[in-house]
Amino acid sequence: MSLRDKIKAIVLTCDRYRAITRHVILKYDQVWPDHPFVFHVPYQELRGTDTDRIKYHPAPEDIKGTVLHLLADIDDEEWIYWCVDDKYPIQLPTDRVATLISHAMRSPGIDGLLFCRCRALLSIPGMTLHPKKGKNLFGDVYLERKGCWQIWIDQIMRAKVLRRLVKHLPENMPSA
Repeated sequence: MSLRDKIKAIVLTCDRYRAITRHVILKYDQVWPDHPFVFHVPYQELRGTDTDRIKYHPAPEDIKGTVLHLLADIDDEEWIYWCVDDKYPIQLPTDRVATLISHAMRSPGIDGLLFCRCRALLSIPGMTLHPKKGKNLFGDVYLERKGCWQIWIDQIMRAKVLRRLVKHLPENMPSA
């Protein structure tokens, strides 16, 4: 994994869930050993040791403050990986996912990519997805979400998407 191929993975977590956060990162390392992510982990008091794949950042306890703090030095157009501390991969078709990520990052009309379709995206597509389907050169079908359906599932996106969503969260959101 070269330096230019690394993608900042913004992790929504806090100190009290550190063991779960470690488990999430371990699962990515197991399921996708050559993944491109550098996990940016917020902390309040429990700083860990930075490595090539994990960077710790002091952050407030509230969700909105934490995410905006982690995004502060990231350009709107930069691609990030958004993940939360209570979701992790069990299996991934990593070659396929890597190809989809590469294509999305080179496509000016794409601002985010979710690797699965579940819950409301699957059960009520008329409400959650636009009817028009797109295809890439490999025949992969892309479906466009209406709004931020399934935003709490791990996915790649431009920083502006997450920043815009988080800025519109209420000020009195509970801690992570």
